[in-house]
Amino acid sequence: MYPRRTIPKFAPFMRPTVYIREAVSILLLVLGPLIQLASGQESSAPTPLGDGLVTLDLAPGEDGESRFDELMEEARLVFVDAVVADKSGDTLEAAYYFDLLFEAMADVEQLPMVDELQRLEFNRFLNAAIAFYENDSQTLEKVETSLTVSALRDELGRYTRTFPPELGDISELDLNGEGHLPIVYNDRVARIIQFFTTQGRRNMQVWLNRLPRYGRIIEPILEQEGVPIQMVYLALVESGLNPRAYSWKHAVGPWQFISSTGRRYDLTRDWWRDERRDYEKSTLAAARYLKDLYAEFGDWYLAMAAYNTGEARVRRAIRVHQTTDFWKLHILPRQTRNYIPNIMAAFLIAQDPEKYGFTVDPEPPLEWDEVSVDKSLTFETLAQIAECRAETLAVFNPELRQFASPPPEDGKSYMFRIPKGHKEAFERNYESIASQVGPVMADVQIRRHRVRRGESLYSISKRYSVPMGAIARANRLRNWHSLRIGQRLEIPVPTSSVAARQLETPSTPGMKRIYYTVRPMDTLSEIAESHGVGLSKLRRWNGLRPGSSFIRVGQKLVVWVPITAAPPIVAHRQPANVEDMEKFTYTVRPGDTLSQIAEAHGVGLSKLRSWNGIRANSSHIRVGQRLVIWKQKG
Repeated sequence: MYPRRTIPKFAPFMRPTVYIREAVSILLLVLGPLIQLASGQESSAPTPLGDGLVTLDLAPGEDGESRFDELMEEARLVFVDAVVADKSGDTLEAAYYFDLLFEAMADVEQLPMVDELQRLEFNRFLNAAIAFYENDSQTLEKVETSLTVSALRDELGRYTRTFPPELGDISELDLNGEGHLPIVYNDRVARIIQFFTTQGRRNMQVWLNRLPRYGRIIEPILEQEGVPIQMVYLALVESGLNPRAYSWKHAVGPWQFISSTGRRYDLTRDWWRDERRDYEKSTLAAARYLKDLYAEFGDWYLAMAAYNTGEARVRRAIRVHQTTDFWKLHILPRQTRNYIPNIMAAFLIAQDPEKYGFTVDPEPPLEWDEVSVDKSLTFETLAQIAECRAETLAVFNPELRQFASPPPEDGKSYMFRIPKGHKEAFERNYESIASQVGPVMADVQIRRHRVRRGESLYSISKRYSVPMGAIARANRLRNWHSLRIGQRLEIPVPTSSVAARQLETPSTPGMKRIYYTVRPMDTLSEIAESHGVGLSKLRRWNGLRPGSSFIRVGQKLVVWVPITAAPPIVAHRQPANVEDMEKFTYTVRPGDTLSQIAEAHGVGLSKLRSWNGIRANSSHIRVGQRLVIWKQKG
């Protein structure tokens, strides 16, 4: 799947993951045949095009299948990281990787499945990941992740299976003013309140603390759109008001939009952004969706039920039961029958938290200014400009998937949120800092596509999951509606949801950039040593987080070397008196060092380097490498 996602330097890890033998053994037992380790063979070498770009020529029909395989492979690798972090007790890193995993699965789900086998593979893997998350993880109960609400909803679903069908007395509480959502209390609401004060207590506490922060943003938009402001509690039970929330059904954001509904209400999702995560844009879309549902059903309870289960099921339930009374639509799914009681329970607890044993510690409000950004810059660069923290910018701009501002479209700059009070610093520093950094490196592959009969820019964009504008810009298309049969297009396909990184160049002049392709048995430290560069520099040049040494066979690493320096690898040399010498080969074993091998065979270390093309002063060898050793005959 996509080359490993670069973790932003500001990710709040407590410590690097410890890849210990015991954890890996447990991992393999847990995952079994689902984890297919990356092949040790290099793929056909791509041609470097520039920063983060390679080009691939794909045969017709190959691209959709290979894209699916790439994304699934990346999901497996991320799952490995998540399980190892969990078994190592690293709570925050496990949470990060599970967030990343289910975002990756959302990317896979967007692809058109080539056949039913791919759909089966996708569902099997997703179910295995969910099963581990819910049943076997040891650390994730300590921290909220993007899947927390979905896991809680499943737990609540199991809890409500024992509910009797009778509702008991239904009381409409005197909390309703004009334009307000009717609030009722019955036995089902009472039982769900009991759940939220026992099994779901920790989650409800987090939600109550978060409600004032996002309520200040959401409620004015609902009121402006003519929707009851109590609908904020719909978002509360949908996502816990977590902009990064994700569900098994691939719904995303505080209002849990699936892709198709998000598109219907003009929420953009591309490689750079997912507006379903933005608390303002998604709230506006949700308000319009709820108004459309209310216009059809004439009742806010039915509108909410349709929001949860779809309009068709609500229409069918009304036909079957011949009533528009939500409480009498018993044919609705259990989750939907409990949906309005969930919202009622959350509302009642929030109105009087002390009554239910909660003490609210509200999160600080989000107050921001918007600034115009006319080039793609990473959060780290933007934080330097605004004189604030990069993780703060991530909170203010949850729609940005790559931890970077997107490039301008149609000449329009991106309006970026920064904490209130930092606008003066941003405007003061912008030109000087932005002009000194290189382009954002986005891990993208350029795929070549030949236009076939009947294809349009729209159909091609759907096929590759790439916006039409990105294809048009890459090919300088002035007329989006005029493609020629046989015309060759370059499609900039993201290899992943990899966090973008600003290209970092050495401050020392006289350096040039080369690319090194990772081979089997390579390690990051050995690559750094063989090129005479520091390990921390190699990480920075390639956007790897501090402490990380994860690389993949076939991965291309950027290495900066002096322009005038001798090449790092010298040519293999034979002894001067080769006719008197006999050649042997030695296979490097675990624990071997170059000096030990030279001493054991009675040869000089410098000669051993020369015979095997190893740079002077380097001792870089790999397990399994075959070394040439020359000895006197006889």
